[in-house]
Order: sequence, then C-alpha cells, then structure tokens
Amino acid sequence: MNTEDFVKGVHQTKVEMINSYFDTSTETYVGELIKSLNLDSKQMETIKEIIDSALTDGFYSLLIGIEGGASIGNNLQQEYKLFDEEDNSLTDDIGGLAYEYFQEFNL
Repeated sequence: MNTEDFVKGVHQTKVEMINSYFDTSTETYVGELIKSLNLDSKQMETIKEIIDSALTDGFYSLLIGIEGGASIGNNLQQEYKLFDEEDNSLTDDIGGLAYEYFQEFNL
C-alpha cells in the first residue's frame, strides 16, 4: 500500500458510510434516525449534504493532523508517520492527496 491508496481508502470509507445511511435496504443507526425524520426529497438532499460535509471535514482534518498541518484534539500539532505491515510509508504527501480526494472530488 502507498499513501494514495491509504487516502483513497479513507475517502472510499466516507462514501460508503454516506451511502449506507441513505440506502433504505441497509439498516444503520444513522440511517434509522434519518428515516425517522420523514423528510421530503429536498430536505433529504440537504441532510445528505450536511452529513457529507461533516464527514469530509472530519476525515480531512484527521489526515491533515497526521501530516502535522493541524493539531489532533488538544495535542500539540506535530507530524506523525504511518507505515503498513510491509513498512511502506502511508504519509508521504498525505496533505496534497487528502486535499485532492476530499476537497476536489465530489460525492
């Protein structure tokens, strides 16, 4: 695995989460909460956009935090290094790739 595979995987996880929340054939706690609101189609699109934006902000902030571009929680802002089982770096240019996948790609 390389950094792009890692960031792409994180992005795919976000997309899968959103899809599962709005797939009526999949039961998730978030999906059940959304269904309980009985929203019309316009409201449903709005809530989907809100959740997408919130997940984008969360995942992007975490990836930028790993790079050292932001603090994670109340911890000192610092750069972290992630490696897979084969000692491949998962953090080379993580900030640029995070921007590409989370700020330039659409749902």
